[in-house]
Amino acid sequence: MKRFFTILFALSLIMVIPIHAAGFPTKEVQVIIPWAAGGATDLIFRALAATTGKYLGKAVVVVNRPGGGSAVGYTEGAQAKPDGYMLTSAVTPLTILPHQVTTAYTYRNFEPIINVVSDPSMFLIRSDAPWKSLKEFLDYARKHPDMITVGNSGAGGGVHLVALAFEKTAGVKLNHIPFSGGGPSVTAILGGHINAVSVSPPEGISHVQAGKLKILALFAEKRLEMFPDVPTVKEQGVDFAMGMWRGLVAPKGTPPDAIKKLHDAFKQGMDDPVFKKNATDMAVNLSYLGPEPFGKLMASEHEFFGKLVKEIKK
Repeated sequence: MKRFFTILFALSLIMVIPIHAAGFPTKEVQVIIPWAAGGATDLIFRALAATTGKYLGKAVVVVNRPGGGSAVGYTEGAQAKPDGYMLTSAVTPLTILPHQVTTAYTYRNFEPIINVVSDPSMFLIRSDAPWKSLKEFLDYARKHPDMITVGNSGAGGGVHLVALAFEKTAGVKLNHIPFSGGGPSVTAILGGHINAVSVSPPEGISHVQAGKLKILALFAEKRLEMFPDVPTVKEQGVDFAMGMWRGLVAPKGTPPDAIKKLHDAFKQGMDDPVFKKNATDMAVNLSYLGPEPFGKLMASEHEFFGKLVKEIKK
């Protein structure tokens, strides 16, 4: 009799799996953005959410949870119920901030779903700024340490670390000003409240196209297709390149069948012509990775940034 019930229980578990897969999702899926609205991550995933809903069968809704240099949003995402209905935008700072401050999470608290974008970072300045080239900017910074203010999307974030790493490579000292996201930092540079801002596409791209801002320093291996006349910093004598990746993760323990459904739907959303056009218009570089390779990327980046943070603090 005991063996009979053991077999019955095992069969019931087998039957549950396809039922869950067939029924998921039964309601909207939310995506946490750990920064204020208007930044690169926010813009990219709002565009992706719009094209993914029809493939997932339910709406994908973006919710902003700024604060703590992304710690507020990532903590909420890590502690969410692992049922596939609360996802988090996994961006480079997920593998950076835990090396700088004590956090309630690391990338290990999440299940990788998909990577969407991999973009270089850059410095933007106002078109009426006194520096007409990167050389003039760096010459001024060397003569006036801590006088040039450079905004970022939050202390300990990806573009903040990029700026720190660049100033170390270039041999200058900048004054870093944190904001609650990329959107507010771009607003600040437009208003003349800071001298420069550290961002990655699509942040500020529309203002560059409009002639209000210009790309002073492009931290890429090659020039952007949208701005072929803008040289990289390597072309200008500074051996430096660094950028940001952006994907999606779920809380640790989310069922594999839910991860697969989410991955497949978001991949279809990525391949949708509407999203591809939006990505081109925003000057973002689509870079697909599935769950396993994306997980490996986060692990390697966690190790890389751990070493980089220690080096920068020296």
